Amino acid sequence: MDDERLGDDLAAWACFRLDRLQPGVRMLHLYNSNGVVSKGVLLVRIKKTVS
Repeated sequence: MDDERLGDDLAAWACFRLDRLQPGVRMLHLYNSNGVVSKGVLLVRIKKTVS
């Protein structure tokens, strides 16, 4: 049934500069294949360390 819902291989995408993301829990919005914000989001925890 999943094959019927997804018409192509790209479900969603996101592109963010890692140096601009603040540490902590963030919600990143995803875009569809046309570059329009979709209903999808990623919940991520950003932790930066300098080595």
